[in-house]
Amino acid sequence: MFARTRLLQIAEGMKGRRIVVYGDIVADRFIYGTPKRISREAPVLILRQYRDDILLGAGGNAVNNIHALGGVPMPVSVLGNDAQGQQLVDSMTAQGIDCAGVIRAGRYNTPTKVRILGGMPHASRQQIVRYDIEDHCDLTEAEVEQLGGALQQRMAAADAALISDYGYGAVTQALAKALTSAAAGKPVTLDSRYDLLRFSGITAATPNEEEAAEAAGTSLFNGDNDVRLRQAGETLRGKLGSEALVITRGSRGMALFERERAEPIFIPVYGTDQVADVTGAGDTVIAAFTLALAAGASFAESAKIANYAGGIVVMKMGTATVSNDELRRAIERDEALPE
Repeated sequence: MFARTRLLQIAEGMKGRRIVVYGDIVADRFIYGTPKRISREAPVLILRQYRDDILLGAGGNAVNNIHALGGVPMPVSVLGNDAQGQQLVDSMTAQGIDCAGVIRAGRYNTPTKVRILGGMPHASRQQIVRYDIEDHCDLTEAEVEQLGGALQQRMAAADAALISDYGYGAVTQALAKALTSAAAGKPVTLDSRYDLLRFSGITAATPNEEEAAEAAGTSLFNGDNDVRLRQAGETLRGKLGSEALVITRGSRGMALFERERAEPIFIPVYGTDQVADVTGAGDTVIAAFTLALAAGASFAESAKIANYAGGIVVMKMGTATVSNDELRRAIERDEALPE
């Protein structure tokens, strides 16, 4: 089904493809420290901080991955008019990403996921605790109009679009519908953490097993229970009315359900199931999947490309990206592929 030459052609074709990324952008903050001693105040470890990184998370991570894979991301979102929001905008503009579609709202605090990691600087670090600084942005009429105009303008020049809904308020049902209407047949993909079924008119969605089970109204799949997975996948794809659905399954790879295909396609995980960090892997998957669709790949080919990208990124610590060169090397080294 998959040929090396064809997949390499798709990887090359992903370069320069313009993708609208409409979604919630959050700050992924990583604070690193070396163990100092046990506190006398409480039985807790004291760390001496040596590093503090703020990275693009959620929809911002999808933006980063599209850029790393050679695409041209066009973000449309809302960020707080705070230090975290400014750092994220600065990070994107430093890469040459146009942030004119990103609104700054003074009443809104940029959501920040803070992870504390301990370990020696040149050894593996263990995540000790994570805490989230959250807010919800209720869009004003003026902001809705501004975002709607940005989506319509960018979609006219784009090859595809990606909706990244983390529930912080930037993504609304009405604006998502306006985006799919403006797409006029171009691929529109969806990653929604909590409310997949409020969106319609999308081309494909990429939930994980837990998200898919909840949206399909069933309990979690047990291990390799493919029968229940098939039932849930077809039920969910039907409810969404999408052409395709990709369920990511962690160490078991992916399952692709298509409207025009009677049986799902199961794609085994790429690489090892001994992962380093799954932070942001779903953002990488949908970024690669959308770029491949924009490059003219089939749903199956796009899922295969996304499977490589996901397998690469989980071997990296933190909120990471996959480059086009890394993707090509993975395809070239896959001995299971025919030429």
